[in-house]
Amino acid sequence: MHNTTTATGATTPGASTPGIAGRRRAGTAVATLLTADALLHAFWAAGPTWPADSTEALSQGLLNADVPFTPRVLLPLCALLGTGAVGVYAHSRDRGGRITALVTAAVAAGLAVRATVGAVWALGIGTDPGSTFHRLNLIVYTPVCVAFGYTAARLALTGFRRTSRRLPRAGVTGR
Repeated sequence: MHNTTTATGATTPGASTPGIAGRRRAGTAVATLLTADALLHAFWAAGPTWPADSTEALSQGLLNADVPFTPRVLLPLCALLGTGAVGVYAHSRDRGGRITALVTAAVAAGLAVRATVGAVWALGIGTDPGSTFHRLNLIVYTPVCVAFGYTAARLALTGFRRTSRRLPRAGVTGR
């Protein structure tokens, strides 16, 4: 049985809310995904094209477009993904206040946009249904973005609610 603290500070026995351990696990999962993605981008920035044979094949398999896989393109993505990972991880541990809540919300928004575009591509709009990209989009990219986007959104929303309860209320005095 769990006890829950209400906005007034009273404790309600037996109420269920996302626990601290659950928030931490969710934050760790999203941060791990973002970190792995950042490390892959750093790896590609160094020159290898694994798992593809060329930068063109890698670009087509990942993005369904010809995009340069150069350090000038990839390293800013590494920084963005790393910042997202740190922000989500910190937010899931109640660190950083509104800034990490906003970073977590931005991560959720980015994943939601990618999931939405992935759903359009899954319908065969703008992609060749026989391509490697189409299959990877159906099996990996879109499901991962849906699941982790949802997780990041829940983390962000609980953080905004928690933070707004802690803000001091402005009172009118002296009138």
